[in-house]
Amino acid sequence: MNGQASINANSGSLENRGWDAQISYNLFEAKEAGDFGMTLNFVGNYNTNEILEVPTEDGTRDIGTNQILAEGGVIGEWYMARYVGVNPANGNLLFQDIDGNLTENPTTADRVRTGLNVTPEYQGSFGFDMNYKNFFLTTQFNYVGGVDRIDFDLDGLQDPGNIGTFQMSRDLERAWTPDNRITDIPSLTASNLGVEANFTDRYLRESDFVRLRFAQFGYNFPTSLTEKSFINNARVFVNAENLVTFSKWRGFDAEMPDGSTQYEYPTPRIVTVGLELNF
Repeated sequence: MNGQASINANSGSLENRGWDAQISYNLFEAKEAGDFGMTLNFVGNYNTNEILEVPTEDGTRDIGTNQILAEGGVIGEWYMARYVGVNPANGNLLFQDIDGNLTENPTTADRVRTGLNVTPEYQGSFGFDMNYKNFFLTTQFNYVGGVDRIDFDLDGLQDPGNIGTFQMSRDLERAWTPDNRITDIPSLTASNLGVEANFTDRYLRESDFVRLRFAQFGYNFPTSLTEKSFINNARVFVNAENLVTFSKWRGFDAEMPDGSTQYEYPTPRIVTVGLELNF
């Protein structure tokens, strides 16, 4: 006996299907040095996965309290009770049970498969390289789609229990009251607050995004200015990283790789200025 209660093993089967593409196109080709030129580029990846076999009696296997492996589904599929809104009668959270009936007290038996997970369906980048005279501009945009994660940052910002301790969202200003019954924010004293963070899809959110990952603008000094010196060539430039992000995600960063991130430092925005000299 060695005290080991379980053994990890590769079991079942999974199928991945997809494609990759890389395209570069000279939209404007410079005929002579100094003429305007622009090259477009695109990199794309599309991938879907399907679980073909789970070696259990019913073809499913729970992963924690809110994910499942199920034949015919995707890997790491979210498995949750359905959130439907705020009860206008009392301000409590409303959910659906396994049969589709409204309930304020769902259990893990009310979880259903969502068809969603944190694995991107498509991702890649696009951008352009542009030159005119001695000026140059380069950009790279990154994009990710088909990703759904739990927005625990938004959960914390909307949690009345954090009032007076952490920064809160102004969403709480429209919380349910006897005079404000039609709203998407429950009463600050709702009796079932907290249940939504455990195994329901209230904070399951699309975290697709397009981000300007990198941009560089600069100027190459003409050789007429450097040919009589010890400098072979020189240029000055400005770089910007993660300058802007377009996303429906309301948490701190749509790009976090796991399914349920909270209180993680977001990808920083960085701007740098440089001078490059070659001798």
